[in-house]
Amino acid sequence: MRDTNGETRRERNEAFELLSPEAEVPEAGHALWDWFWDLRSAQAPGFSGPAPLSHQEMLAWVQLTGNLLRREDIAVLKAMDGRYCQAVEEETEAIRAREAE
Repeated sequence: MRDTNGETRRERNEAFELLSPEAEVPEAGHALWDWFWDLRSAQAPGFSGPAPLSHQEMLAWVQLTGNLLRREDIAVLKAMDGRYCQAVEEETEAIRAREAE
């Protein structure tokens, strides 16, 4: 997510020689990680940040890709999505605070 100067958090961190944490995905979670980003990439942005993934979007994705989701997979994807939406909201607030200074 870029601020009004076109700078991402990672770029800002690099400019101030701060580390940007990398996601550590366990080997068993790689498929869900890839599926999550595939689902997210197909979703249109909302007016005030990303909208949570709906069951209808997941169903359409399953039908289009042929991938099979178990109940447990859906629960994990929804939890990942909830955290993603929260992180985007936090980053948006941080950008607003920086720009207000």
